[in-house]
Amino acid sequence: MTRSPAASSRIHESLDTALARKRVVLWYDPNGEWASEFDNYQTAAAQKLRVEGNEFSVKVAISRAPLAHRFLLYLPSAKPPEPDNWLLDLLLAGHEFTADRASLDIQEAGLTLEFKELAQQHKAFFRSPVRTTKLKELLRPNDDEAAVRLKMLAVLAKQQPNIDQLLQHAFSQLDPADKDGDDPVEAAYGSAQLSSHFWQAVGDKFGYRSPEPNLRDFAVALFNSVSSIGPAGDLQPHGRVFLSIWKDSLKGRTAFEQWSDHLAGVLRIEDQLNDAPESYNPDDDDSYELIERFVLSRLLQRFQAEAPDAELLETIRNRSASCWFGRHQHGYRALEQAITFRQLLGKADLQVPSFEEGLQRYCNSWWRLDQAYRRCIFHARTYQQPGLFKPLREWLENQYVNNVLLPLTNRWSDQVSQLSAWSSNTLPRQKEFHMRYVHAPLSSRGLKRLFVVISDALRYEAGRDFADRLNSQAGKGWNAEVDALLGVLPSYTQLGMAALLPGAQLGINPADGTALVDGQSATGTDNRDKILKAYANGRAKAILAEDFLNLPTTKEGAELIKDHDLIVVYHNRIDRIGDKRESEADTCQAVEQAFEELDSILRKITSLKGSQAVITADHGFLFQQEPVDANDRSEFPKAKDLSFKNRRFALGTGIQPSAGQKVFTAADLGVSGKWEAVFPLGLDRFPRSGSGSRFVHGGTSLQEVVVPVIRL
Repeated sequence: MTRSPAASSRIHESLDTALARKRVVLWYDPNGEWASEFDNYQTAAAQKLRVEGNEFSVKVAISRAPLAHRFLLYLPSAKPPEPDNWLLDLLLAGHEFTADRASLDIQEAGLTLEFKELAQQHKAFFRSPVRTTKLKELLRPNDDEAAVRLKMLAVLAKQQPNIDQLLQHAFSQLDPADKDGDDPVEAAYGSAQLSSHFWQAVGDKFGYRSPEPNLRDFAVALFNSVSSIGPAGDLQPHGRVFLSIWKDSLKGRTAFEQWSDHLAGVLRIEDQLNDAPESYNPDDDDSYELIERFVLSRLLQRFQAEAPDAELLETIRNRSASCWFGRHQHGYRALEQAITFRQLLGKADLQVPSFEEGLQRYCNSWWRLDQAYRRCIFHARTYQQPGLFKPLREWLENQYVNNVLLPLTNRWSDQVSQLSAWSSNTLPRQKEFHMRYVHAPLSSRGLKRLFVVISDALRYEAGRDFADRLNSQAGKGWNAEVDALLGVLPSYTQLGMAALLPGAQLGINPADGTALVDGQSATGTDNRDKILKAYANGRAKAILAEDFLNLPTTKEGAELIKDHDLIVVYHNRIDRIGDKRESEADTCQAVEQAFEELDSILRKITSLKGSQAVITADHGFLFQQEPVDANDRSEFPKAKDLSFKNRRFALGTGIQPSAGQKVFTAADLGVSGKWEAVFPLGLDRFPRSGSGSRFVHGGTSLQEVVVPVIRL
């Protein structure tokens, strides 16, 4: 019989493999059809012997040969029954080689002849030498047929021989919404006649039984068996384990979400959740994203019903392990901050016995109310579910404005109205910033270089928030301590920035509100750079945050720190967003963005080998998310001249304040000039067309005038 060179080569390779494993290989060929392959087989590793009635002499030759000597025995006859087989001992100790296709397949795969029927059933699998080689790498001595077939499935799917992983892979190959999509199980395993064995393995692991098993039917059974909502399934407990592994898998997560969303529609999960009784508790069930929304919605209802805070927080903690938590964390965080706000408000005593005690109490605790409000607004807006959060937002706004801002600013204003000069024994003046936090440390021998970051409108509570975040990363970056200063009046950018510079005397041009330091303009980065250079004999630099962050560290950055001992970085995110009518509603988002940018600035300072830095602000701000009530409006007073007008102050001469307004002279404020400044007290704003009113500064409120200093 003539065979192709490839077929003969394959037989010879199989003989090489067999002889590498056993000292004696016996090749029974009852029809003599493989004689030419035996004759043509060339090997230096073994002695070829034809056995035809010379069994005894062959056994003698083998027994006398060295143990390292190997033999290939070709027997052109059928294998005799064991009682009549003179070579039985050699056969049992050696290896029987057969040259039929199935036998060659299993031998090449490293299997024994007991798997010959398996090879015949799955001929298509073994036609590929690549698949056979990969299977051989996976096989273990004690593998039974089920284990071998599982590894064959793994080879075809290019996965690990694990039915859970094979299932995950199958799910990832089918879009559940595509009704005409090909069955991935049949596509992967059908040609090798392994599909039924795949479902047998699934059945053994999950208890899944179906006359026509398929992926869609199994998915329904799986989710029904695991979820707390919907029809009850009957799969074994391993279904819960599999679903947990699947949803937590980086590779499988996308497919899980697709199948979960699809089945939520097929099984009408939303309708069932809408009809769920009050007693229904999904506990840690996260099989559907709709359950996450249901839990959050019910938590909001319970909050409105004044459920105990501990119960609400415990539920949130339990849900934090949900695979959907990341998508809904801003919703949960908004609720957490509302709970924090409610707790703080319940304990707060917002009485202001004196000006000094008002400052002290704000720095000790009251700022936390502003922080919880801002954080809640940030998370609620970021979550982008305005309908769901409308009741919470309305509650928060009402509580913050009517029970925090109004009483606190009114009581504080009563103290401000009695002042004859703007100064404090409790907090240092903002004008002292440079001497305390810049000049003093730079004058010490231990500090060679100082970075100062001035973040426009970083109010006190935001400074505390940012410092706490830095300190929560202990050992990974900066250590932060927060002080407070009494900001200048008016509490606006031009004067606040000037107050942070070196110099003896602050001034304001009442015509346009621009600020001066010792008669020199402090408006803009270039003018501030001149003032700083004059102080530091040229070894100071004022730079915008954008330019600082874009400095290449190796060249321009290295030159910056080589040539300067004081580097002042001007950062503007909060004021840029909040102080515009069209964007003031995004103030809370702007604060979070400012934190990210400040963190980038600190990383840049670290890359430039900076070890000490100070972050401060020019002023704070008042903010409420909803439009300001029309009653919070104060008309400009009569005056000889009002040369400069702002929402929270005006400059001029001959000012006759109305009720609820306070006038300071320039001297009262510690600023040079012959002008006066008038401030609406409480929450009132002066009318200014075209400007926003939710975000304001310039006035006398604690939120505007308490300025943070973060020492790093």
